[in-house]
Amino acid sequence: MGETEGRRCTIWGIEHIRGTAAPFVALTGLLGVALGGLVWVHAAENDWLDGMMRAVVAEQAKEGPVWGTFAPYVAQLEIMRGRVLNNDTAAVYAAMNQLMDMLEQRGNGIPPEVADWLFDYCYLMTPAKYHDVSRHVENFRRHQFE
Repeated sequence: MGETEGRRCTIWGIEHIRGTAAPFVALTGLLGVALGGLVWVHAAENDWLDGMMRAVVAEQAKEGPVWGTFAPYVAQLEIMRGRVLNNDTAAVYAAMNQLMDMLEQRGNGIPPEVADWLFDYCYLMTPAKYHDVSRHVENFRRHQFE
C-alpha cells in the first residue's frame, strides 16, 4: 500500500466518522427535545446542600461504635434535597429551619460542640433565602462575649 493510498484511506475514515457522527448528534438532540427538553442544572446552585450533607456525614463517621446519632440530620437534609429539586423555596426554608431547631436542641444526643459547628457551618453554606439568618446573628451575639 503506497503513501497516496494510505492518505486516501485516512481521509475516507475521517469523512466516514463525520457522516456517522452528525446524524447521531442530531438524533440525540431530537430525543432530548422530544422527552421534555433539556434540563440545565446549575451545579453551584446546590453546592451548599452537598456541603451540608458532607459535613453531617463526616461527623457521623466519627461516631464510632454508637452509630445513628446523626441519622435524623441526614434524613432532614434528604427532605431538603427533594424540596430543592421541586423548586419549593418555602418548603426548603421550613425544612432548613427545622434542621436548625434540631441542632439548637442537640436532638438525638449530638455533642454540643458538633451541633454548634454544624449550626455555624449552615450559616456559611446556605443561601439566605433558605433559612432564618437572624437566628445565626443572635447565636453569634450570644457567643461573642463568652
